[in-house]
Amino acid sequence: MKRILITSLIAAALVQFPTGADDQQIPLLPELITRFEQFNRLYTQRRKAGADLSAVEALRKRGEEAFKSFDIPAMIETLSEGMALLEGRRWDERQKFMDSLTLAPDRLVIELNRELQVSLIQMFPVDGEKVFGSRPTVSFEIIPSRVTPPPDFSVTPEPVIIAQRLRMGETVTRASRRLRLLDGIYRLIATVEAEGQKVIEVRKTVYAVSDFAERIQELSSMIDLVKNSTELRVKAYSGLVTTPEFQLQRLASLNSGTGEYDLNAIGELDRIEKVLIDLSEGRNPFYAERGEVERAYRAKDGKLVPYRVYVPNSYDGEAARPLVVMLHGALGDERSYFSNLYDPSVIKGEAERRGYILVAPNGRDRQSGYDDAGQEDVLEVIKGVLRDYEIDESRIYLTGHSIGASGVWLVAAKQAELFAALAPVSGMGPGKDKTMKALFEKLKATPALVLHGARDGIIPPDNSRKMAAAARKARLKAEYVEVPEADHITVVAATWPTILDFFDKHAKQTSEK
Repeated sequence: MKRILITSLIAAALVQFPTGADDQQIPLLPELITRFEQFNRLYTQRRKAGADLSAVEALRKRGEEAFKSFDIPAMIETLSEGMALLEGRRWDERQKFMDSLTLAPDRLVIELNRELQVSLIQMFPVDGEKVFGSRPTVSFEIIPSRVTPPPDFSVTPEPVIIAQRLRMGETVTRASRRLRLLDGIYRLIATVEAEGQKVIEVRKTVYAVSDFAERIQELSSMIDLVKNSTELRVKAYSGLVTTPEFQLQRLASLNSGTGEYDLNAIGELDRIEKVLIDLSEGRNPFYAERGEVERAYRAKDGKLVPYRVYVPNSYDGEAARPLVVMLHGALGDERSYFSNLYDPSVIKGEAERRGYILVAPNGRDRQSGYDDAGQEDVLEVIKGVLRDYEIDESRIYLTGHSIGASGVWLVAAKQAELFAALAPVSGMGPGKDKTMKALFEKLKATPALVLHGARDGIIPPDNSRKMAAAARKARLKAEYVEVPEADHITVVAATWPTILDFFDKHAKQTSEK
């Protein structure tokens, strides 16, 4: 497996961005992550098909310079060029201009008679006037995609023009209009033209829900009824209400911002309502769910915090299953391990084959250092999984990538008796020598497998080598594995079977439930 720029590029984002920033303070972060996942999915497909990927390697140096200064526009440009190479598209100034554009509405849910502001953003610099001989223009319109008019509505819904042929600005072109739309799904389209010819259409899905605020309030009232119910059959599952409560809170924000989740607002309203009806009637709506599922809990500070669980199809609720807890890196979240940031076919496939349950905490934010609230998050999530699933408590394991690897040591030392084995990947030590000695003292009975990619240009492999050596010196059972062809990101999927092989060999003595 070749070491390529793009994997290193996103890794830099996950490691080097200053602590304290959140998604809203990092311009274009969702677009960066989305494009990386698109690239990585395509790259993985090409690699598995035996394609020659050497052309992508030439981008590595330019990308490394971009991530050293955390230049997100340059990262996105490099990702775009990488995808063009993989797809066999010509990468010239025209293609570069088209790939520089993204469409950003100020909301994804449009209520009746509300104003929608749309922005066409040029994410990295390309001189459109030089490319096309004149400054391009952009028109914005909203087109019905799946709209069902009421029975007495005799006119077929038609496209609505928001603005026509605005001269594009250097970085952002904006327009707005108050809209009265029938409920349904729409396509927001920005059409870019130059010299009378269409250059590109940039699209985004938006939703019209005339009674959105009312439905949110109705579902909120249903949540309160479940939480306050005195019926035993309802109280038995009332602890599960935090999941739809979190999902409703997230959904409510879509009429005041775009968010970063790909949600069908109309479908989500119906799905959440169904879940709450089940809970209000004393049924567990999640009992039969398999595969990747979303859960949430309420933290001590009152915040609703999401996490993701992978439940193999073979799970029957009777035989106890091993559990692997997975800690994401900086700028990642609870979705990272299951996304195309890595290779989900390997992560999920191995869990399915072996019958493992996986869980990925949020860490309380994308900048989690897995101390204080971040540690609390991991331990609370484990409690939730133990409550909801039949888990073999002698086989609870902890792994993590990058900063999540440092989190492995910190969380394990916080509650060492909980874990049967550890597997930090591509990480650094969790602190100074004195701190590490204190951690190692608590972990003497816990085997560890330390892993790193030999071609990691973000966190040098020597960090893990030294960590493993220090652990062995402190009399831990610590092994070190270095993968010759893996870099900072590709090492996760490359070592996943090895990690689960290691976990297969270790269990600990626990008291009966």
